[in-house]
Amino acid sequence: MQITINIPDNLPPAVVQQELNEFEAKLNRLTQDNKTQKQQAIMQIIQNCANLPTLDHRSADEILGYADNAMGL
Repeated sequence: MQITINIPDNLPPAVVQQELNEFEAKLNRLTQDNKTQKQQAIMQIIQNCANLPTLDHRSADEILGYADNAMGL
């Protein structure tokens, strides 16, 4: 992603650097907020799945048929 910033030529380099630092910090916060929202949504899905009742109490191996064959499928 490329972002273009128009900076006046008469600004001191220290001011330009400070503005760039603040912009980068804001961009990082926005990116982190988005990640946090995604993580929260995933955790909610996980919790919803964990709250579902168990309909089949067999082990995964039994369901897949591994239990019937010593060599696996």
